[in-house]
Amino acid sequence: MQINTLKHALTVAALLLSANSMAGFEEGKAAFMAKDYVTALKEFKPLAEKGDQQSQHILGMMYDEGQSVRQDYKQAAHWYEKAAKQGNQDSQYNLGVMYAQGEGVKRDDKQSAAWFLKAAEQGHILSQFAIGRLYTLGRGVKADQKKASEWYLKAAKQGHFKSQLVIGRNYIEANGVEKDEKTGAEWVQKSADQGHYKAQYAMGLLYEHGVGVQKDLAKAYMWYALSSDQNHIGAQQAKSRVAKEMKAGDIAKAKLAADEWKPTEAKPNSH
Repeated sequence: MQINTLKHALTVAALLLSANSMAGFEEGKAAFMAKDYVTALKEFKPLAEKGDQQSQHILGMMYDEGQSVRQDYKQAAHWYEKAAKQGNQDSQYNLGVMYAQGEGVKRDDKQSAAWFLKAAEQGHILSQFAIGRLYTLGRGVKADQKKASEWYLKAAKQGHFKSQLVIGRNYIEANGVEKDEKTGAEWVQKSADQGHYKAQYAMGLLYEHGVGVQKDLAKAYMWYALSSDQNHIGAQQAKSRVAKEMKAGDIAKAKLAADEWKPTEAKPNSH
């Protein structure tokens, strides 16, 4: 998913859940949801100028995406910062993205990390994953695999499928956490259960080689098949590889299991 699309999705979600007693906010909310951005801007801008953080965040979003205004990343960052300084998690996250990419502000990895951290500490899932990545890469912060894993685990517990895969791998590889293949496999499966094709491929490998789970080629084939359906080249090759070691009846059962498989429902805002 592209960053701006994700920002927009977060804004819509925030609007749906928001309750604001300031006059004009509900009118702006209704207009925004109806994609009447001209009316939305008319309602939200005065509220933003009066210091309402929700309106400031939405105004930032409108400048970010050019909704009824000329796209202006500098103005977007301006309004995000006003809301972020008041504790708005989504603005803190968006500002972290803008500093990371140099949109509307000069690229600054330390500022990016600082804003992600502020949102992450409030429980913002995407920011928890983002700060985890920065600790992994040593970008804007000193590389620290233990801290990275701590943040991945927080996001994973909230249902973030990418964090679930990463923390699962970290447990298996003893990267920032004590080695625990069984726990690692459990986290990888949580991600795979949401339909993440990379996690499905990883589960195939775990079952093929008996890492953290009992070796089971039929289950390996099933996970490879599911990942293959999402065009994972490695999974396509692995499926052919394990098929050579399986009986025709076992392959048929594995194919049926893949056909009947359904993903678990992801938590709101977990992606």
